[in-house]
Amino acid sequence: MADIDLQLKAMDALVLMHTAIKNVQLYPPASPTIANSIERLYQLLQEILRMESPFIFAESEKKALLRGKLLSQKDQETIHVSTLLDILLNLGIKDIFFDKGLTKEELYSFIKLFSKRPESTVSEGGLHKLMQENRIAHIYLDKKVYVAVDKDKETIPSRPQEPGDSSSDRPDDRPGSADIIRLTDKLFNENAETRFYSSNELSRIIESLAPDEQINLLKKLSGKLVEWIKLEIMATPAYKKVCYSLQRLLQNFILQERFAEAIPILDVFSDIHTGLIKKENKVREVSREVLEELASQDNIQILFRELNTNEKHKATEAAHILAKFDDIILNKLLDMVKDITDSDERVRVIHLIRRLGYKAIPAIKERISNINSPWYYLRNLAYILGHIGNEESAYILQPLLLHKNDKVRMEALKSISQIGKNQRGALLLSVLPQADEELKVNIIETLGKIRCTEAVPNLLDMLKSKLSLAREEQISLQQKICDALGAIGSPEAIDTLSEIAGSKSFLGLRSYPVEIKYAAKRALASIKRRQEEDAKK
Repeated sequence: MADIDLQLKAMDALVLMHTAIKNVQLYPPASPTIANSIERLYQLLQEILRMESPFIFAESEKKALLRGKLLSQKDQETIHVSTLLDILLNLGIKDIFFDKGLTKEELYSFIKLFSKRPESTVSEGGLHKLMQENRIAHIYLDKKVYVAVDKDKETIPSRPQEPGDSSSDRPDDRPGSADIIRLTDKLFNENAETRFYSSNELSRIIESLAPDEQINLLKKLSGKLVEWIKLEIMATPAYKKVCYSLQRLLQNFILQERFAEAIPILDVFSDIHTGLIKKENKVREVSREVLEELASQDNIQILFRELNTNEKHKATEAAHILAKFDDIILNKLLDMVKDITDSDERVRVIHLIRRLGYKAIPAIKERISNINSPWYYLRNLAYILGHIGNEESAYILQPLLLHKNDKVRMEALKSISQIGKNQRGALLLSVLPQADEELKVNIIETLGKIRCTEAVPNLLDMLKSKLSLAREEQISLQQKICDALGAIGSPEAIDTLSEIAGSKSFLGLRSYPVEIKYAAKRALASIKRRQEEDAKK
């Protein structure tokens, strides 16, 4: 009963595939009609692949086979089966495999290629070549892996065949474990020609296997293949094929949530991509392609689900993998900081961005420049920059010091204090005249804490000026100025502070309030104490 249900779903998949091909031929690429047909086909294929993998549509003696079963004459004559069969025959293709890990992007790329005129496809190098160029990793052609079509009829071989094979060939004719081990060992030979030959042979063997067999072999060889990838200096065709094979293994690990097994392999691709392992640009491009394919929306959802729930107690491993996707998923992460409503989940994303370090700075700069973004988003961007930025990037936060939201202003001020170093004084003084009274007080306190000597003339001018403030506000502000001058400890402030502290009037103005006189005395004591300490050094 289950097999009948699966066969019916498989027939439905052929109908949807035929519809998707026709829609691609009839409508412009951005058409919702195309998107909807691809979405329906993708969802059905995912359902089928959960029940059976791989899903195979094939041709044998101009007849269509589905899941290794010869279709009835009635089904053979349906428009969707006959059209798909004609496409196979015109392209000279025997079979199509859809495997677990298939992404929607891969499926759409394949349908676009499959909908082209056969002569156009042939003139461009053939479907095999075009699929490789489009990095379609989970749809395979011409693996020739079938099952018996009927108990009373000839059984078609159930193992991969090479040209020239016959159904009487024994499995023992294929390379054995010892042969594969010898080839793998030769990947580390000092002779470049030996390495080249061995990698070509090994990649050919891997490609000749059925998807499940490929995965099993790659699991056994992954340790040595990863070491070879670290050492190999040329992006040969065989090198690329091995990398893409390991990409399929990684995809398998992620889908099965075997994150710990994926990490050692993924780390190497990430280290090459980021330059921790030095390689030429073409080799780095291969690693980036691998990471881009793995950083699909489906995979990110799997990883974030575990990161947020820790349901399988693998949140740490999931976070590690996400971080290794590096700048490839940076914009997705920044979008999530803006869009996620759950605060705990948002904090986890922020910590991931922090792990990316300085590489996130250009993207954060671009987003901070959009001053109309939600205030909470700008506040989080300021927080992140305060943990990954440096003296050279502190200026990015300057516009946020005058933002209308006080939380944004305070986060920007805090971050500038953390990363600005020698730029802090100039950045804070540049906005001081435009700041409201609350921000002025906070900036003045910060200038004192960072002992900004270049701020002393500005602070003295503010101390001597009659400000248009209520009496209590002016007293509070002038006290803060005195405290900041005391913290800075500059002798330049001694004369002004002495006059305020010891006279009844100053520059023809009325006497300073007693609170300001006490504040000036405290500042003087602080400056003199620092002078004495410096003299002892």
